[in-house]
Amino acid sequence: MEKTPLHPIERKVLASLTGGPKVFDAVVSSSGLLPDQVRRSISWLSSKGLVTTTEVTSVEFSVRGSPPELAFLETLRDHGGEASVAFLRSALGEDRGFSAAMGRAVSSGWVEVKEGISGQLVVLTDKDAGKALQELIAFLKKGAREESIAPAQKDTLADLVKRGLIEKKETKTVSVTITHDGEEALKSAEDQGFEKLTPELLSSIRATGIDVKLRPIDVTASAPEFHPGRRHPVKEIIAEVRDAYLSMGFAEIAGDSVQPAFWNFDALFTPQDHPARDLQDTFYVKGMRDQKISRSGVVANVAAAHESGWQTGSKGWRYRWDVEEARRLVLRTHNTAVTIQATRDSGGAETRVFSVAKVYRNESLDYKHLAELHQMEGIVIGEGLNLRNLMGVLTKFYGKLGMSGVKLWPSYFPYTEPSMQVMVYYDKVGKWLEMGGSGVFRPEVTWPLGVKKPVLAWGCGLERLLMLRLEMEDIRDLYNNDLGWLRERKEIASTQDSV
Repeated sequence: MEKTPLHPIERKVLASLTGGPKVFDAVVSSSGLLPDQVRRSISWLSSKGLVTTTEVTSVEFSVRGSPPELAFLETLRDHGGEASVAFLRSALGEDRGFSAAMGRAVSSGWVEVKEGISGQLVVLTDKDAGKALQELIAFLKKGAREESIAPAQKDTLADLVKRGLIEKKETKTVSVTITHDGEEALKSAEDQGFEKLTPELLSSIRATGIDVKLRPIDVTASAPEFHPGRRHPVKEIIAEVRDAYLSMGFAEIAGDSVQPAFWNFDALFTPQDHPARDLQDTFYVKGMRDQKISRSGVVANVAAAHESGWQTGSKGWRYRWDVEEARRLVLRTHNTAVTIQATRDSGGAETRVFSVAKVYRNESLDYKHLAELHQMEGIVIGEGLNLRNLMGVLTKFYGKLGMSGVKLWPSYFPYTEPSMQVMVYYDKVGKWLEMGGSGVFRPEVTWPLGVKKPVLAWGCGLERLLMLRLEMEDIRDLYNNDLGWLRERKEIASTQDSV
């Protein structure tokens, strides 16, 4: 047999096993090593075939309480084997489980219930009633293990465990045994040589001229797994999306997760009775409002647009707008609540901005819906912009993310006209995926904010794009914190073009 190089720690572990198999704790104790050193060494030795390991499971039981039926029988015996139901109930009390105890005694055939002069009587019919149960309890109190329980007692034991009267504790131990190859390797380890060169050893070689043998290194030994830190895939795709936007001349903006309903809905010309504003779709902050929202300035313009169309030529929604409804605080349902404020802040100047952040929807969770997800939104403000420009921006953007095809078809949103739905094609998996909505902000949206130039706008989901890239079927898997998947998943390669 070819000699197997042994590390000093491996030699100590093998030496501790020469007296026969040992459990893990015994190996730690006899070798004088730390538990982690022993654990790693056993793994190395097992891969070399020098030791074998066996997992042994032992089960112990501890008594947590006495079955109430035993107290029931004891009380009945103290009164000559016969007593009224009323007396037994009074003596035991419901807190000691009288009803359950009597039910078990009757169903087990230990007692009978008869009609007496003063009411129902309980009569003991089995002189050995409860004896087997008492013996089992006494046996368990002595520290009995599972393998010593008689087959006839196992159903009773299972019932006691289910009732919480007996605690069942499983203990798993690893037994380690040295193999024949391990014994041979240990014998030959004495002449493996020195472990490492030291200044003292070099001085000795120089002084004596004696050849020194060093322990050989096993270059075939498997290296330990290494899991370097890496970003979550959601963070990776956000970084890629951000780079794509920045390369197209956009600036990034951000905003608060909690927004007044005014910016989340009203400023976007969403009527106050629109279904999207219901509790079924939106998370509202209970009992709080933004009192800074008052019917003046921009807010007054938006209110007039809702009620009559203001100066836009529209008829509006023709209802009485309520400032209190606009003051309600919500968890933003889309990042348009942020980009619409950027529209106001632009003052009508040419603008390109985007936002990638979380939004919140009161959704039923399933394989394709989350209550908390990411949305990437953007706007472009400029003179003479139209739908063709929007189609070009979206095609260019998704092309930078590796999507070879973009489909756009007419749709409807309260705050854009014309509006388009966006679908992209990903070559690597051969699938089309619906991404979100887009369009040109209506005059009823932009004019009250002081912006009369066309504003192109879009909002698309991020998690669906990521599922396509990672070939995932369930969106919830992104946030399960499965360390195995996070460590082993494939890297999201950058797909941006060089344009």
